Amino acid sequence: MGDSDRRSSQRIPGKYEINFIHEGDYLISFSKDISVDGMFIQTESTLTVGELTQLTFSIGEIEQISVDAKVVWVNDSESSGDPGMGVQFVDPPERLKDTILGIVKRVAVLEP
Repeated sequence: MGDSDRRSSQRIPGKYEINFIHEGDYLISFSKDISVDGMFIQTESTLTVGELTQLTFSIGEIEQISVDAKVVWVNDSESSGDPGMGVQFVDPPERLKDTILGIVKRVAVLEP
């Protein structure tokens, strides 16, 4: 099953600075894409599948928001493709979902 088969919502490219804690270290990485359900974070400091973390980032009109996320898949640096991890948001605030959905809709209108 491909990634698009598992996703329940549209994912769009989006580079946002993402802050999270891994093994006691405060890390800064960037997203590659985002949806109302989650995002892919480009990083070589991946967490393990099933691990929970808190992400902090800015998006749209939201200056800074924190949301819990669960790692659902990992692409390590030795795998093909970008190193990083796919995370699923855990109980994201409505404000965040509405902001992401607005961005997704704008991008969908611009795509041919």
